[in-house]
Amino acid sequence: MANRSLISPKRLLAYYRAGKITRAQWLAGMQLQFQLALQEIAEDRRHPKRANLESWRCKSAARRLLKDNNETEIREVMVALSDIDDFPPSTYLWNADQRDIPLYCFLRERREPVLRFKELNISRTRASLIIEYGQQSAKHRVRESITLRRDWRGTLIVESRE
Repeated sequence: MANRSLISPKRLLAYYRAGKITRAQWLAGMQLQFQLALQEIAEDRRHPKRANLESWRCKSAARRLLKDNNETEIREVMVALSDIDDFPPSTYLWNADQRDIPLYCFLRERREPVLRFKELNISRTRASLIIEYGQQSAKHRVRESITLRRDWRGTLIVESRE
């Protein structure tokens, strides 16, 4: 499972621009992100059948999410989640606003760290969701209920998190 203290590239860049970290720290964090991505690619090449099954599972999960909500709303929720500081899956959601990346790429059904949206209800002014993340074993997974609301600018922010 990925390190819980791993900072997403989006947050690393924000910290660097704000002067909270040095250029060397920013580059080291980005290098770590790159190495983790390369490890996953190598694992997929070693086990192509397992990678294909995971891809099918994630595509199915994305279709279930798209039954009740449109893709733009789902991506907006993912971007809002990626802005949470102490939210480990933000490492995988930081570029959810990029429409050229398929929606299923952000979901992780069985590959650790798991990231599953169990329930997602989006309305005009708020969104509520139940999300599971962490290890593959269900008893070691974290399950959170998060409520997001729109601020005066129209962006989703965290209202409550349990």
